[in-house]
Amino acid sequence: MVYVLDSVLAAALLFFLFLPITDRRTVTMKLGMMVALAAILSLSLTIPGGSAPGVQPAGMVLSSN
Repeated sequence: MVYVLDSVLAAALLFFLFLPITDRRTVTMKLGMMVALAAILSLSLTIPGGSAPGVQPAGMVLSSN
């Protein structure tokens, strides 16, 4: 499932990378989407999903409610 998410994010990143620049609004949209998609892609690659079922990654904070 993670590979599908990463490939979709990479495809969207490439789409906005090769989007032609026509006016100022396009530049703003392109830069904003590139930064957002790059941040999401880097987070999805660096945050571990847990290798075994029931194992929580060390960085998760659980509520004590």
